[in-house]
Amino acid sequence: MKKHLLKYALDFLVIVFGISISFLIEKRNANNYKEELKNQSLKRIITNIKVDLEDLDYNYNVNKSASKAINWLVENNHNLLNISKDSVGFYLSNAVSNNTVFVDNQEEYRALQNSGLIELIENEKVVSYLQKKYIRHEFYKKIEDGILGEGITLSNFLYENTILRSEKKDGYGYYYDRVSLMKTTIPNEVLERLKNKKLFHDMYTNAITTRIKNDNQLIEYLETEAITQ
Repeated sequence: MKKHLLKYALDFLVIVFGISISFLIEKRNANNYKEELKNQSLKRIITNIKVDLEDLDYNYNVNKSASKAINWLVENNHNLLNISKDSVGFYLSNAVSNNTVFVDNQEEYRALQNSGLIELIENEKVVSYLQKKYIRHEFYKKIEDGILGEGITLSNFLYENTILRSEKKDGYGYYYDRVSLMKTTIPNEVLERLKNKKLFHDMYTNAITTRIKNDNQLIEYLETEAITQ
């Protein structure tokens, strides 16, 4: 009888042990699968950020050129009629027309967030940088709205006082071959609007400079998180 009991006890322990091992293996596989999904998502976010950086570099240059053009017009307005009409048309075109639209790609980040996989990220800096990045995107759009609004208001002045001589485009895709038709200096109202537009451009380039620095740092954090897990 004791032999049978011992046999049954051993059989029972073997079954329990087997079930426990199977459960642990299944749990480990599930965790590994989640880690794999998380890492795949992080790698796609890295790709998206690299695309963002290309866009940010373009946006920085476009806004910087607009700011410089406005600064030139403000500084030279008193002597504008004695300067080459080609130069005046060129700077006026850049000052009024140059603006950007930041493309906000949050799909992969939101998927990571909504799936709960973001909780598997061990480096808190990754989570913090990601959150700050996508919150700031809304801020960039607000600045761009301000630039676009001033540009629309100033466009009539541009079209009334310049003529497009050809459809040549600069390195950013904007027409630049405009000739000035102005017979007076820039009116005060227009000049003040240009100054306000410059303020938006400068705010944008400053914000973008910080964003580029932070995005490069974020890529390093994400690559480390995706590789080491």
